[in-house]
Amino acid sequence: MKKTLSEYLFERFCKERGVPYARIPEGSQRTPDYELFPESRPVVVEVKEIKPNKEEMESERIMAERGWGNVLGHTPGDRVRSKIAASSAQIKARTQGKHPSLLVVFDERGEIPNVEPYSIRVAMYGLEQINIAVPPPGLGSPHATGMSYGPKRKMTRTHNTSISAVAAMVALSSDRSELLVCHNRHAKIPLPPKRLAPFGVRQFRLADPVPGRTADWVEIRQEPINTRRSGPFQRAAYLLARYSNAAWQTRLIIALGSALLLAVITGLITAFLRGG
Repeated sequence: MKKTLSEYLFERFCKERGVPYARIPEGSQRTPDYELFPESRPVVVEVKEIKPNKEEMESERIMAERGWGNVLGHTPGDRVRSKIAASSAQIKARTQGKHPSLLVVFDERGEIPNVEPYSIRVAMYGLEQINIAVPPPGLGSPHATGMSYGPKRKMTRTHNTSISAVAAMVALSSDRSELLVCHNRHAKIPLPPKRLAPFGVRQFRLADPVPGRTADWVEIRQEPINTRRSGPFQRAAYLLARYSNAAWQTRLIIALGSALLLAVITGLITAFLRGG
């Protein structure tokens, strides 16, 4: 089956960052597209592509003719909301309540507003609303009491809990892309940020709630390990995280064991020569 642009960009991103991945074979039923770390505690991945709707295509046609398009309006987060709804069942069937998952969303036209963090946030947790208190007649004027998340939420404690995170795939240039991972606070099986941290993937979580305010994204600061400046045990942990499939782990264990054996033999020879 021919790859979509979003799938091509996702695979290129994984190859550039060294993230182990595998394509899930297609069967008689719909399945997610990929698994990250397929040989060890896999993360199920579904890649969805946002395509222009009829109004957007008509506006682009008119723009090509006269230089400007139609005025278009949309509800924030609607395009991401539809992808969450379309992928939830197949992700749930694949994860089986045992594995974390990741929904990757890409807009083929490069329209950032459809996949930027605000759109993802209100798609997951609901549209922002201002709460108005209306006192009884004669006891004051209506006044705002704060903000909260309202309707059109896709992520709750009982809905879409099989989706651990929603990520925006953004093409920064013809040969470089970025993945922005927004974690679902209601996920039944969370995606541990440390799984992606060694590969320099930017990750976000919802801030702790504050009464009267809607929580925003805060970036999870987990710097990739500097293998040149860290100690041997940190380097080993980094390599085991980066190359997490069984074959690479076997090779690394053999290499580390050989290096340790060589160090012991060298120490014994040195001690013998000094003693002689």
